[in-house]
Amino acid sequence: MESMSINGLQYDFSYQNGQSIIFSERNGRNLTEDDMHTVQLKMIQSNPIPHLLPLSVEHIDMAAKLHFDITSQQKVIKYFRDNSTTMNDYYQLFLAIVTALEDSSAYMLNQNNFILHTDFVYIGAHTSDVRLAYLPVKEMKRDTTIEEDVKKLLTDLAGEVDGLQANEFKSVLNYMKQSSFSLQGLKKLLLELVSLRSNVNQITSSQGSQQLQDGTGQANDTSTEPQAVAEEVSTTQVTTKQKTKRSLPPLTSRTKVYIWAGALLAIGITWKLYEMNTTQMMLSICIGISVAILAGVFIFMKIWRPGAKKVIVEQPEKPVTEKQKPKPKQAEPKQKSPTKRAQTFDSPVVSPQTVNTKPEMSFQPEAISVQSIPSTEQDTTLLSEENDDTVLLGDDEAALSMDSEIVAIPLLIKQLDDGQEEKIVVSANNFLIGRNAASVNYEEKAIGVSRIHAEIIQIDAASYGIKDLGSKNGSKLNDNVMVPYKIYALNENDKIEIGKANYIFQWSHTQ
Repeated sequence: MESMSINGLQYDFSYQNGQSIIFSERNGRNLTEDDMHTVQLKMIQSNPIPHLLPLSVEHIDMAAKLHFDITSQQKVIKYFRDNSTTMNDYYQLFLAIVTALEDSSAYMLNQNNFILHTDFVYIGAHTSDVRLAYLPVKEMKRDTTIEEDVKKLLTDLAGEVDGLQANEFKSVLNYMKQSSFSLQGLKKLLLELVSLRSNVNQITSSQGSQQLQDGTGQANDTSTEPQAVAEEVSTTQVTTKQKTKRSLPPLTSRTKVYIWAGALLAIGITWKLYEMNTTQMMLSICIGISVAILAGVFIFMKIWRPGAKKVIVEQPEKPVTEKQKPKPKQAEPKQKSPTKRAQTFDSPVVSPQTVNTKPEMSFQPEAISVQSIPSTEQDTTLLSEENDDTVLLGDDEAALSMDSEIVAIPLLIKQLDDGQEEKIVVSANNFLIGRNAASVNYEEKAIGVSRIHAEIIQIDAASYGIKDLGSKNGSKLNDNVMVPYKIYALNENDKIEIGKANYIFQWSHTQ
């Protein structure tokens, strides 16, 4: 065995009776029970904590040794070199690592006791199945901070990714250089990059499907160069930045009624006091209190709210890029060209049956104002039967002025035993489902449901996702078993199975 050290602790790699990492000394002396954090050690031994390497303690006389079992696990650096890993694998790995660090407080663990080094990060069947080494020792002195270790790990593994996307990794590097770097901010950035890659894949797959359906064999019309696709994605990103702002999540109608009722009651009591003492000073006081109450209501609803985080909301700002400017009308009628590539986007979905009346639109959970985007044809064409993306074709001036504001609320439709349906509103950015009512947003009492079973996550203002939280019986999405702690995108009418409970994910549209 070869002895090495990290953060003042000496360790060895052992290959007898399997593979393990053994920590035996601290600052040149043997580890003892007094060095161990008793509460943390009991939590690790008595709970199956996700993303931790299996730990056992060996007591010999007054000395103690920590054994981390790494049998059937691969070092993260070796996994990336031996497998054709992609940027998506890279993002999923660090999402799992950040999630493990954030969830550690729920098990009374300390983030500073994680060892985030390539020798102590291991992967099982896939990149989301990451295992980290946690040292339950008292007053561990780190050589570097946990944030610095994450940054080093990000750069060390980036060079091992096949087909590294320079533009995407540059955004990660830029955020690493910021003084405001945090694990929560990194997680948000990674989720945005994952969502962006998903949208790009939808665009390219939709164009490929359209080309196969056309079948004209004309290379100048049906061939799509990577550079052109990149330019379209870049154009979409520019217009998205122009149309978004950050605001608080909308309040429910009931909550608004309670707030205004309480405010009016407080104002009424204030002026009741004025009736009892009608002096000039009391009048000024009552006016000041009334204004303060109204200002407080406005601040609570629009500016600041305890425990609420601002989310990105799309705004009805017209795109100004050259690629999306409408072409001038021609004097003679246009001929339909099925091989011409049209511009695609995700927000509105227009049905061909209603193109000449009022378009039906599909939106996301925030109040979003959408303007139609002019294109090069005069009809609406669905790219494929299984694709929700829509191509708007036509330069009708009436379409340019169409503004619709629709509120879309995410719902879970639960199938009850008596054939009835229960509608469950996803009312939080991190909506937990399980049988422990004190810890979740929705209590599910069906057979096979864990205490905290699954979580529905608002990825951004335009999409939701779901992940299984390491439940005992697992979860299924569209009859496919979900990998624990991996985020899956949710689409309209997706089937979710949690234990013996079945749900359908849908949007409820109100105008």
